[in-house]
This record gives sequence, structure tokens and C-alpha cells, in this order.
Amino acid sequence: MLFADKGQEGWMAGVWVTVCLPGEAAGDVDGALVKALAPFHIDTPDNPLDRGMWDHRHITGGSDGRGFAVAPGYWDDHRLLHDEPGYLGAPCPNIPGVCGGGPRALLDFSRPALARERAAAASWDLWHALSAIHPPATALAVFVDRWRNDDGAFPDARQMLAAYRNQPLIKAYLDHPHSLDMGYLGFTGSLGPEEHPVIGYAGTRAEYIREFTGSGPENTDVLTEEGWWWEKATNHAVHAFCEPESCPHQPPDFSMWQGSEAYLAERPGDTILVRLHCHA
Repeated sequence: MLFADKGQEGWMAGVWVTVCLPGEAAGDVDGALVKALAPFHIDTPDNPLDRGMWDHRHITGGSDGRGFAVAPGYWDDHRLLHDEPGYLGAPCPNIPGVCGGGPRALLDFSRPALARERAAAASWDLWHALSAIHPPATALAVFVDRWRNDDGAFPDARQMLAAYRNQPLIKAYLDHPHSLDMGYLGFTGSLGPEEHPVIGYAGTRAEYIREFTGSGPENTDVLTEEGWWWEKATNHAVHAFCEPESCPHQPPDFSMWQGSEAYLAERPGDTILVRLHCHA
């Protein structure tokens, strides 16, 4: 790889998990998360190795559409959870109608991809709002052509891409989490950089949303209120309070689940759902 740009936040390998907390945790969600997640922390000597699932975590999903759609009438409810700052500390405001969690009764499970539809809409709206206040930007293809065909234009690919990205309109858009990190400013093998798909998009807003919204629901690991961490990749569950090899408790029948979102949609209305990205 010669050069890559995944935005100002970067990316860390890890796992997505949705934590289910009891309604009484509403007064101290972070404290309840600390308690629920502690048995699965990798770097705690008292925890069995086979129960280690994470070593860093943050609430996320509200700023990129991987969280939850908010039910009608609750978009501004103070009980909704907002994304914590990203790994490099930049704020990640929630997309309108999307959140990183909250009481299940405030969340909308009526359409599997609703949160991601709203995220695509937000990326479109952000681009057009910024285009109205910034000078037009020169297309990425122009920079690449100059770099390839004009020996004096740019010393190297990194500086060429930096010059493209530092245009006021492009920088304002790509630095905002609602741009969704789409596109790719880099070179890998024979693959050249790709401009964000909203830039120069010829269709309508509705067509853009349809084209860039996945059809299926989110599907994450789940940490149940009873302390079972269910891993979607293996359909295996580990109990928070037992040695994995000698746990006497019978786990829920996860084989009956139709994905994590179907399970979450059936939780009691006061259950607090929290979407986390964990480094593991």
C-alpha cells in the first residue's frame, strides 16, 4: 500500500456487540456498562483467557448508521445515547433519527435498514449543505491525471491526495463523520483512489439512498442481561460468572435466534440497548 486515508478517526480491528442493560441502569449507563463488561476484559488477570473479548470499547453507531433507528416522536429524547468520541478524540454527533442506543421502546425496528437509510440521507444532505457554502472542488480524477502526467505537479501520491483532500469543500465533508468514510483515498496494488460516491452523483436523493443502503439488518454479538456473551460468528455463548470450561448454567437457545436485531426487538421496553465497537 502506497498511501491510504480512512478519515481522521482511523480504524481499529474489533467486534461489534450490543449490550442489554436493565431499565434501572438508566441513571448510570456507563457504570452499568463497566460492570457488565468487566468479566470479559482481556487484560484483567482474574478473567479466564477464553472469556476475554475486548480491551477497549466505545459507544458508536449513531453517527454512521450502524446503531439504531429512533422511533417517531423520540428523535430528541434525552434518554437516547450518543456516540462517544472516536479513537482520535473527534466528536461523532448522531445522525438525525439514529442513535447509539437507549430504551428499547424508543427504538424503531419496523424496517431492517432504517438506520442505514437515514445515514445515507445524512451523507447526501451534508454534501449539498456544504456545497452551498464552500467554493466548488476540483474532482479527484483531475488531481490523479496531473500526478500521472505532469512530472512537476506533485512530488508523490501522498502529497497529491493531500492537496485534493485539503480543498475546503472536500475537507469539510470528509472530516465530518456523516460522510460515512465512503470512497477510498489510496493506492493498493493496481487499484487507484475512489472519490466519495455522493460527489458528482447524477441521480436523485431517493436514488442515492436506495443505492447506498444495505438490505439486511445489523447483526452483532449480544451481551444479555443475564451475562451471556453470544458470538454471532460461532453461535457460541460465554457466561460472565463462570469458568468457560466448567460453567454449570444452561445458556439460552441461541440457535432459535433470527439474528441479533430480532432478539433485541423483543426485549422489554425499558431494556437499555447499547451498541459498542470493541477492540479485541
